[in-house]
Amino acid sequence: MEYMRGFIDRYQGSGKGGDLSWLLQRVSGVALLVLLLGHFFIEHFVGGPLDYQHVAARLASPLWKVFDLTFVVFALYHGINGIFMNIEDYVHSGWRVFWKGFFWVVGIIYLVLAAITILPFKG
Repeated sequence: MEYMRGFIDRYQGSGKGGDLSWLLQRVSGVALLVLLLGHFFIEHFVGGPLDYQHVAARLASPLWKVFDLTFVVFALYHGINGIFMNIEDYVHSGWRVFWKGFFWVVGIIYLVLAAITILPFKG
C-alpha cells in the first residue's frame, strides 16, 4: 500500500477548491442540453428550409439573437472551464499561467467572432 502513497500525492489535483467551477460546469451542461434540444427542434422540425434566407430572417429578431448568443456563451464557458479544470489538475508549473491566459484570449476571440456574426442581422 505504501507504493500507492506517492502516486496519490502526485495526482490528487490542485487542492485549491473549485466548488463553484464544478457547480457551474454542471449548470452550464444542463443549460447547453436545453438550448441544444430547443435549437435542434426549432431549426429542423418547426422552422422552414434551412438556408441562408431562413437563418437571416430568424437572426433579424432580437429574441433569436439573445438565444444564439446565450448558446454561444454557455458553450464557451463550459468548454473553457473544462480546460481550466484540466489545467488545474495536471499542469503544475509556470505553464499553468500561460495556458490559462491563452485560453482566456481564445475564448474572448471566439465570443467577439460570434457577436460580430450574429448581431449585424437586421429585419
